[in-house]
Amino acid sequence: MPLITLPPAAQLAAKIKAELPGFAEVQWLEQVDSTNSQLINRARQAEPELAQVRPVLLGAYHQTQGKGRGGRTWKDLDKTTLMFSCAFDVDMPATQLPMLAPLCGIVVCEQLRQLVGAAHEHRLSMKWPNDILFDGAKLSGLLVEAVRPAVGRFSAHHHVVVIGMGLNLSHAKALSESLQRPVADWTSVLSSLAERESKAAANVSSMVALLANAWYQAILQYQKTGFEPFVARHAVVDALKQQTVDVLNGQELMFSGQAEGVDKNACLLVRTDEGVKQVIYGDISIRAIDPMAADNG
Repeated sequence: MPLITLPPAAQLAAKIKAELPGFAEVQWLEQVDSTNSQLINRARQAEPELAQVRPVLLGAYHQTQGKGRGGRTWKDLDKTTLMFSCAFDVDMPATQLPMLAPLCGIVVCEQLRQLVGAAHEHRLSMKWPNDILFDGAKLSGLLVEAVRPAVGRFSAHHHVVVIGMGLNLSHAKALSESLQRPVADWTSVLSSLAERESKAAANVSSMVALLANAWYQAILQYQKTGFEPFVARHAVVDALKQQTVDVLNGQELMFSGQAEGVDKNACLLVRTDEGVKQVIYGDISIRAIDPMAADNG
């Protein structure tokens, strides 16, 4: 399959906007510091005339200061990564905001599974809190941030939530070598499928619109029902199910155990020798199986 190519920025924005009539604005730029940062900064603008109507979507072909989870830098090669962010108004206390990170990852994995079809959907999974994997290699990462808007507040719990996503479109081999870990890309994903059920799988504008709208609908549902209905949905896409994992805080090993899904607060549950522990934050590393131990077992 040929590499997925991106159309001119204005053309891509127009195509996405046509599929997102409920969004107030859709913009795609050639280059920006960070799509997340731009939308966060807009929400912080104190001038009433700069108050923005949401939801909005901002994408870019290149980010000079792309952000990853935990303060990391998101690396991209020119026009080989699909990068965009969406800003939504939500009415929820700050204590409910952290659950949005896993929720958004679940939704992305569900939508990408639909695009590849039932025969291959099992190859796509979500590693808590929201990394998207294909055959165990990282395909996409998400970053969810929130801020109190400077103007236009409609309630005491009004927040602007910004969801950023980077999805590798091509050149996974170069990225794997650069990052020193397995990386997948969407071109290779589609090339590995014997057949596809959805023509939208190779249509970038349709895929972006699909994901943005899915986030919007999931957030609306979450505001009404909380995270509990998403627990079962997570179990379907869970990359850590029954895996032995190390829970890390930076380079520090906090504890190890067997992953057992998430609870109604979107916390990862890990069964250790001391019992089940909740993981609220931290990096999760899947522990490799010792071949000697497997042989001896």
